[in-house]
Amino acid sequence: MTRAAIKHGEQRLRGAMLASDVDELDALLDDALVFSTPDGQLLRKEDDLEVHRSGAQKLTRLDPRELVIELHGADIGIATALVDLAGTFRDQPVAGTYRYVRTWRRDEDGAWRVIAGAVVPVSS
Repeated sequence: MTRAAIKHGEQRLRGAMLASDVDELDALLDDALVFSTPDGQLLRKEDDLEVHRSGAQKLTRLDPRELVIELHGADIGIATALVDLAGTFRDQPVAGTYRYVRTWRRDEDGAWRVIAGAVVPVSS
């Protein structure tokens, strides 16, 4: 059940990122989120939401190649996803294969949220 919940969260996150659905992202991202971008910047939850809200990031493609979920106890899961991505970030075109690593944590209310993550380009 836990792997299925995290997989479902990953699917919801993908849809929210493609649509820049700030409300859905707000529900999926933990308030304590720390996310590392490909250029090494650290974003907090509000930073991540603002990138979508402002249109600074527009994804047109986020096609998963693989998803691996590892469980660490009952309340922590790590998802690694290899994706083909295309779009723009701060008016610069972005395209290629990227690896996302996300740490999902189950809150007291039972909801799974991303508390930490990183994305890096992958050489072909």
